[in-house]
Amino acid sequence: MLRVQLSACLLIALVTAAASAPRPKRAEAGPAPRQPAQEQDEFRSCDVAVREFVRGRKEAAALHVKEVKADSLRMTLNFLHPYGESGDTPPNLVFTRGESVEERRKALNEAKQRIRMLSEAAKTGNVWYVVAINKDTSDELEVRRNPASTQSDEQRPTASASVFANMENRCVSVQEYRSIPLEQLSRDLRALLGDKERTPTHASDPVAVPPS
Repeated sequence: MLRVQLSACLLIALVTAAASAPRPKRAEAGPAPRQPAQEQDEFRSCDVAVREFVRGRKEAAALHVKEVKADSLRMTLNFLHPYGESGDTPPNLVFTRGESVEERRKALNEAKQRIRMLSEAAKTGNVWYVVAINKDTSDELEVRRNPASTQSDEQRPTASASVFANMENRCVSVQEYRSIPLEQLSRDLRALLGDKERTPTHASDPVAVPPS
């Protein structure tokens, strides 16, 4: 009987010890590695389009459009930037393509809505006027080597520009300007683009004769 009691006490002691023994801690899963946040580009969704237009040219600049001036009667736009303005765009006459008055009115309202969206985008710094001096052609290089030669419109250096807008997180190409005479750009903008002003010497100008 005593042996049975001792066995029972020993069993109880073992069970109690097992219950009170500290349980091994489970290895806690560490926090998931944080994905690096994608850096917001200064040109938003137009990051690729702006740089593709510039194509690495030094004589280029991307300017914030401060205001979009719209002529709702003629359906033209003018983009104002810190160094001047783009000049009027060709009239947007897409609404004339509808077969019925209702179709044309719908297209007109859509064009007007797009203008309002552009104006709002400009107010928040989401419209850019990107301008660059066109690369020299062989004719332009010849004119620069020989300023006395006659410069035709085709031989004078020109610039090209494009307007991009970030609207609804999507890049929209709004307008493109090709072969802009440099004289149409402000002096400050030409200086920003690295164009040095030149005073051409005409063959008909009198040549000063040194005193004898």
